[in-house]
Amino acid sequence: MVKWLVEGLIPEEHAVLLLGERHAGKAWLAEQLAVCVASGMRFLDTFQVYQQPVILIDEDSGTESFKRRFYRIARGLDVDLAVIPLLCYSRCGFLLWEDSRRRWLMDLIKQQKGKPLVIIDSMEKVMSGKAPGDVDAEAEAGALWHELRDAGATVMMVHQMSTKKQVHIEDWDVTHLALNSTMLVEGCDTALVAFRAPTKRTEFVIKPEGRKVKLKVDRPFSVVLQENEKETWAKLVLAEGLVELSGEGAKRVLPQVIE
Repeated sequence: MVKWLVEGLIPEEHAVLLLGERHAGKAWLAEQLAVCVASGMRFLDTFQVYQQPVILIDEDSGTESFKRRFYRIARGLDVDLAVIPLLCYSRCGFLLWEDSRRRWLMDLIKQQKGKPLVIIDSMEKVMSGKAPGDVDAEAEAGALWHELRDAGATVMMVHQMSTKKQVHIEDWDVTHLALNSTMLVEGCDTALVAFRAPTKRTEFVIKPEGRKVKLKVDRPFSVVLQENEKETWAKLVLAEGLVELSGEGAKRVLPQVIE
């Protein structure tokens, strides 16, 4: 029986790959997920969450940009970051190849009560310049991924894909989209692929793929960034339809709301 971290979408103790192009909403998704899991709030105002401590390592954004986006999400969800089990490290110099950093993270996981969610953003930065597609580099990345998972954590690795081909929701294939990162995809238990939708509002389409177990939500869905005019708060919510589909097609691929 599957134990869920996010009901129907993210199983507990899985190695999760969040894959998408630049500006595809990966940071928004990862950071809102962090706040929701640490607080026990529903993810995207929809999916039930089983509260766990969260460790977030951000090596991708500048610290000020990271803090600004994170605090806007917290205000949008009405969550006090000071009272939830959430540890954030921005530009802390975490490198995949340094044994001391890996031991530090393993020790941090063991100190948490429960089975923490560990989010690392991004794979490219913690690989310290080693190119995706390098067999030895990806093998090392996969080893860390599974080492953390086997220690009881759910691990989400954020990774940027690069493709010039037009993406169609109906025929997405995560292995094909990852291009030179095939080994990373093959090593994950669950994948979430994201891309920016071509609309005036800030909207993203997410495709979940269960590679080890069947997900309850296994069809694409669309999320919208809501924010106030002064941009003091923001949050992602589930949208009512998909950008590239309409009518019966949209109804066929939209997920059922998880109660």
